[in-house]
Amino acid sequence: MEKSTVIVCDHIHEAGLKMLQEDDNINYVFAADVDKTELLTMLGDADIAITRSSTDVDDKFIDAAKNLKAIVRAGVGVDNVDIQRCSKEGIIVMNVPTANTIAAVELTFAHMLSCMRMFPYSHDHLKNQRIWKREKWYGYELKGKKLGIIGFGNIGSRVAKRAKAFEMDVIAYDPYIHASKATDLGVEYTENFDDILACDVITIHTPKNSETIDIINEKEIAKMKDGVVLVNCARGGLYNEEALYNGLKSKK
Repeated sequence: MEKSTVIVCDHIHEAGLKMLQEDDNINYVFAADVDKTELLTMLGDADIAITRSSTDVDDKFIDAAKNLKAIVRAGVGVDNVDIQRCSKEGIIVMNVPTANTIAAVELTFAHMLSCMRMFPYSHDHLKNQRIWKREKWYGYELKGKKLGIIGFGNIGSRVAKRAKAFEMDVIAYDPYIHASKATDLGVEYTENFDDILACDVITIHTPKNSETIDIINEKEIAKMKDGVVLVNCARGGLYNEEALYNGLKSKK
């Protein structure tokens, strides 16, 4: 039986690498540490490529990988994979939609708590400035705050469950789910995006596509409360970065 050549373009868990190394039917190539230009020269014999966020599967990649039969995106999003071109070339694209679900959920709460309790600022004040003014960094409780969740899939729904345990009021916006998916969890469901913009904390858990890029921009931020906390543990570009910067400068 002819071996399949599998090239690992980005870092994945050691357990995954071990499985590839120990499979007698696989010719395993590790290329996670090579320059992306050099990577192109290594793709010619690859049957399967394993990627993550650091590697763009674009025209250059696909042109170089002449024998490629499948792309495995070792994560959730496939926004860095040219799906249309892969389909045209007969290349199967796979991802792992639940791989980092709990990690993303917990990271969301790490950011929420860090922002509400002002951990970065108090840490800097004490460690770098050698000043401790406890009264300056009391922060705010999550309890009683309204959390707006954009996208109520695997991650967004689990964020909601944990937010309820913190006694937050939770409201979900997702035009692609039935309202009962939220209400069955004791979460308010809305079809009006302005309801999300009125929340104390807003978090997003959607794919990156034409509908979600810049879903939060200057116009949306202008409608928000002063001091609103925005969390993005999904994809860069969902919140417009210039608008965020302006909101930070103005203390919005």
